[in-house]
Amino acid sequence: MIDTSTFIKTTIITAVVVFLTSDLMSHFDAGDITIGNYLWLPMGAKILAFLIFGFWAFPGVLLGSLMSGVLLYDSWNGNTFYGPIGTMAGVLAPMAAISIMRIFHLSNFFKDDKLVYGHIIFLVILSSLINTLAKFFLFVDKVKGVDGKEVDALQFILSYLTGDILGGLVFVFLIVKIFLPVIIRNKLN
Repeated sequence: MIDTSTFIKTTIITAVVVFLTSDLMSHFDAGDITIGNYLWLPMGAKILAFLIFGFWAFPGVLLGSLMSGVLLYDSWNGNTFYGPIGTMAGVLAPMAAISIMRIFHLSNFFKDDKLVYGHIIFLVILSSLINTLAKFFLFVDKVKGVDGKEVDALQFILSYLTGDILGGLVFVFLIVKIFLPVIIRNKLN
């Protein structure tokens, strides 16, 4: 159990980091919900938040993700119903992946003040796969691409999966490489 001030700090830090990574990525986004960004750093920010703060990071990750959709992506480019649902999928995917990995005893992400890289890589891939498949089943029949074109299922899956995996790995390993001692010291779960 964490105290109230730590919870508030965790929520604010997590929301800001998720929002800032989304802001950075918004400059490289095509504005077409049917094609994912090929380097989606917010997935890494969400995964790392859950690794450091545990599931206590949920409110901050959700808040940062919702603020991104509303403020950076013009209320999900007009998809005000499916945008928030897709956002929730992106928030819940790392939590689901961590839960699945705990069931199979693959959730020892830190051992002797070092990262278990194989488990981190698997977590990023599993989180990305869950997020991509959830969004695919949510969006495939409901959204149109730019100029009203139909959704290309393979392009949708490959672009979202690639972006989530690459963005997740780049963000997690870059931040961990720079801040590993602080992460180990402040890990809450």
